[in-house]
Amino acid sequence: MIRFRPHHFMCTLAFRGYGYSRGFVKNYRKIANKVITDPNTQIKVVGDLDSICSACPHQTEQGECTTQAKVLELDRRHMEVLEIKIGETLTWNEAVKRIREKMSLEKFDYACEKCNWQPYGMCKSALLDCHLRIMR
Repeated sequence: MIRFRPHHFMCTLAFRGYGYSRGFVKNYRKIANKVITDPNTQIKVVGDLDSICSACPHQTEQGECTTQAKVLELDRRHMEVLEIKIGETLTWNEAVKRIREKMSLEKFDYACEKCNWQPYGMCKSALLDCHLRIMR
């Protein structure tokens, strides 16, 4: 089963092939392709290193992120906004539905405030596209 930290649902929606290293991008592309091509894939919400983190060069020997406090705050805010809990299992379809229903632009700015990727605009663009797809 694929494991996601809470903030990685929004990250996966916005994933465009960029990342921290070639190995990280290769791993993330494989995971993103899996959930997008099979949107009924089960994803377990976890509060520690997940399937995406497994290839990240920013993990420590103790099994934490080098920016652990920031990552925990991103997770906390995403749990709050998306109303997800550690231990919960949901499909990619269910995750996208929650993002559409619960992640407004204002809540996005709050949930992703401390993220290094937020200033690039990819995530906000992906969120807007997600909201527009329901209107089509």
